[in-house]
Amino acid sequence: MGGPRTHTVTCMSDEPSTIPPGRIDIHSHMLPDIDDGCRGIEECVESITALQHEGFVGSICTPHISKLYPANTVEQIRHWTRDLADRLVERRIDYQLWSGAEVRLFPQVVDWMKNAGVPTLADSKCVLVDMWVDRWPRWVNRAMDWLLEEGYQPILAHPERINIKRKLKQRLIELVDQGVWLQGNFRCMTGEDGPLADTMVRQLLAEDRYTFMSLDMHRPGDLTIRIDGMDMTASENGQRVLDRLTIENPRKLIFQEF
Repeated sequence: MGGPRTHTVTCMSDEPSTIPPGRIDIHSHMLPDIDDGCRGIEECVESITALQHEGFVGSICTPHISKLYPANTVEQIRHWTRDLADRLVERRIDYQLWSGAEVRLFPQVVDWMKNAGVPTLADSKCVLVDMWVDRWPRWVNRAMDWLLEEGYQPILAHPERINIKRKLKQRLIELVDQGVWLQGNFRCMTGEDGPLADTMVRQLLAEDRYTFMSLDMHRPGDLTIRIDGMDMTASENGQRVLDRLTIENPRKLIFQEF
């Protein structure tokens, strides 16, 4: 790895904590029993052990926020993240956690955010969003425009997985030109998400369209294939690219250095 600086920040425990050099996963379903992520604290610990083995020192907890998970509010996610961080301290596990969310885009999402608040990553201005559509709706660009106008930085999660067979890349490039950042999933490198995602993730990497690459981990059993994808990313694009997308840029996000 490179030699990123060591920073002192206030983490979820409310105590100043020094973050050692290493990778940070900005998209993680680490919080137990919240969505389709980890089940119980033991799965969290198993996942963290595997992540530490791969050089990760922290994760942003990004449970789904959508109509399927009405209890997942900004404040509740912050509470759950703080609770998990405290439980890790009790077990003498040195691993940093920050609160966030993965916001599902839908036609009325701007009105929803106006009322519920905008969930951001690690108290930054960055907002992780995803969408599942088979045709590109106009309200997606309007939602991104609103976030940008309000001073937020939208990040579109795993755009290579969007099931649009025509002009997807053109639409994504338009979003990047609009000011949106893209976050790719390592799993898509392995072919597990299908040939379209397999091709698109490589094209976007080759053209330097991603600001981040993430594991998007859910449970410990799915980490192996995602880590395989991370290794493939380094093999095909170089260690320097992998470090920028998993070390340098995540730290810039957390310490608001972009």
